[in-house]
Amino acid sequence: MFNIPYEEIVNKIKEEKKLSDDEINRRVKEKLELLSDMISREGAAHIVANELGVNLFKDIEQRKIKIDKLNTGMRYVNVLGKVIKIYGVREYKKENREGKVANLLIGDETGVIRTVLWDVNHIKEIENNNLKENDILKIKNGYIRENNGFKELHIGSQGNIFINPENESISEIKEQSDFIKKEIKDLKVGENNIGVLGVIVQVFEPRFYEACELCGKKVQLDGNNHVCGEHGIVKGKPVPILNLVLDDSTSNIRVVAFRDQVEQILRLSGDSILDFRDHPEKFETTKMDLLGEQIMIVGRVTKNDMFDRLDFTAQKVLNVDPGELLNTVGKLEV
Repeated sequence: MFNIPYEEIVNKIKEEKKLSDDEINRRVKEKLELLSDMISREGAAHIVANELGVNLFKDIEQRKIKIDKLNTGMRYVNVLGKVIKIYGVREYKKENREGKVANLLIGDETGVIRTVLWDVNHIKEIENNNLKENDILKIKNGYIRENNGFKELHIGSQGNIFINPENESISEIKEQSDFIKKEIKDLKVGENNIGVLGVIVQVFEPRFYEACELCGKKVQLDGNNHVCGEHGIVKGKPVPILNLVLDDSTSNIRVVAFRDQVEQILRLSGDSILDFRDHPEKFETTKMDLLGEQIMIVGRVTKNDMFDRLDFTAQKVLNVDPGELLNTVGKLEV
């Protein structure tokens, strides 16, 4: 989150729009009265700046930013990262438009982030083997999106990538991501990267939805076609959702897991899990094996408004010996 002081916002508006302090303060006061003081003075100033077309974040976004400081919604970001993994190039079709998309993972000293290339010239660098794993990438004018709770760096036609630029280096890639271990009774809405150690006391039959094979988002069925809002007509891929209840003696919470996390919890391959969709009766044995198992789950806390309760979305699962868990609390391997 960017905490820009009120005076800095006012000065930015004055600089770009040549308004007086009195005029800006008057507009801010009107917003506060209109919203019945439900926002802060800084929040009201943000709204005024937006209405006047003043980009408060431009200077911040155009600086080179470390990966751990990237936030959803940021635009025109400049990032330096080392290519850890290239997942290949895929084709997509959207209405009357076809194209390609490439996915890779880059990292720096602070963390890693999934990176998506949309421009044909950038993708050709991969296809021509000019862009490879372990290369250093200097990225300009990227933007940050959220996908299933995770941040992604996207580079479109307005962005640029420079491969192995001179005088640029990354000393190391952060191979571990810190997390905070908490008891369930102390969890609060919005907390992220939280580790909960508990016992599985209930497991529900897996459910499945069709997802876009390119971006992983849920697709809609239009006749016999699977349609992604981002990529148009695509090949659907069944994605498992697993709900379970975790108890740590202080309280219990429902955990929701997707994709790889489901495989980690069930310790089964994707094909084996998919078999439960057609033969749900086979899941009973797997369920009974899981009950009473101790497990560490790292994730984020959400609010289930329908049932007025907290839920926990799994981001990483650690199936290790409880004694080992005590020695690894506070660190999570990427």
